[in-house]
Amino acid sequence: MARACSRAWRCLLLVALACPALVRAQGQVRPAGSLTTARSGHTATLLADGRVLVVGGRGTELTELASVEWWEPKANRWKVGASLSTGRSGHTATLLADGRVLVTGGTTHDTTDGHERFVALATCELFDPKKNTWSAAPGMQQARHWHSATRLADGRVLVTGGAREQKSHLASAELFDPHTNQWTTVAPLAAARCLHRALLLADGSVLVVGGRGTAAAQGVGPGKAVASTERYDVARDAWSPGPELQDARQYHAAVVLADGRVAVIGGATATAMTNLTELWRPGEPAWQLAEHSLSKALLAHTANLLPSGEVLVVGGEPYDAVDTGRAQRFNPLTQNWCLAGSLKTSRKNHSATALADGRVLVVGGTSAGIPESSAELWQTATGKCEEPAGATIDPF
Repeated sequence: MARACSRAWRCLLLVALACPALVRAQGQVRPAGSLTTARSGHTATLLADGRVLVVGGRGTELTELASVEWWEPKANRWKVGASLSTGRSGHTATLLADGRVLVTGGTTHDTTDGHERFVALATCELFDPKKNTWSAAPGMQQARHWHSATRLADGRVLVTGGAREQKSHLASAELFDPHTNQWTTVAPLAAARCLHRALLLADGSVLVVGGRGTAAAQGVGPGKAVASTERYDVARDAWSPGPELQDARQYHAAVVLADGRVAVIGGATATAMTNLTELWRPGEPAWQLAEHSLSKALLAHTANLLPSGEVLVVGGEPYDAVDTGRAQRFNPLTQNWCLAGSLKTSRKNHSATALADGRVLVVGGTSAGIPESSAELWQTATGKCEEPAGATIDPF
């Protein structure tokens, strides 16, 4: 009997090794409660006490939300917080050194003389997590949405680019100083853009990557993806051109790796979308294509750096579906992609927040075109690297 059981276990092991579907993925997902209000295009900020603050976004009625909720890690539940004074989406939320959260710009829904429209905002608000209260902060000098906000090493916040009601793209940049509570105009970008990514590098400079540019910058139709990168020197208040991406892209993801390199993943190109990952080390003259690519072209996904040094990519819109629940891990050393579990609810335009314990909280977004209220927790798992099924080179 024991010998028969031993043979059975050996057979099961052989089947598991031969069949990728039975090999445990390098990650697993569990429920993390539900928001009171479904939303996409919101922000999610990890607070100093470990809570995650979710602000604004667009709700099921396609209106901008003023509602705010936070997730409590110990109880794994959501609580409603004090509301913004103005509903907004396409805004930014930045954790300040003193624990407050600065929310800047975005768009709001306006009805004037019976006409409905989306209006870009210059207004800013400050959240105090200890008091659960919002206070007005000085407004930016230019209204903008789809911009970036980066906290610098000295605690100031650099806001770059953005758009005005999807009509014009901005090159302007501003600095907010929490100590003086003032905005200062700084040197503008060389190329106006929105939907770009801005990353703080190890030397304290800020790298702006890709995005959507203007017709003047492209020489073609408006709203095309751009390949250019720019680097801001804080001390000199000056931008310098960086090497161009091999693929122009917007709705992409970008992270600074543990070794200081920058990884740019997926996104929409000037004509379609891409599955390529590009790597750049500061000081090098060009971006390099990673040896392996995403299994499918992808946009509106998220990317988070894990404690292991790997990158977790979750959700998004693949070229052959409305959205996906797939999670994948990228190893910068081997440049391989491995399956890392699957969300219960597929989604895009969601948020993904890396927690201090290595887990990642995935919140909201749209699923089949409808704003989502569910939240899920991804955590690492041991297992063989199972490469995602799909073409290495995207058909586009």
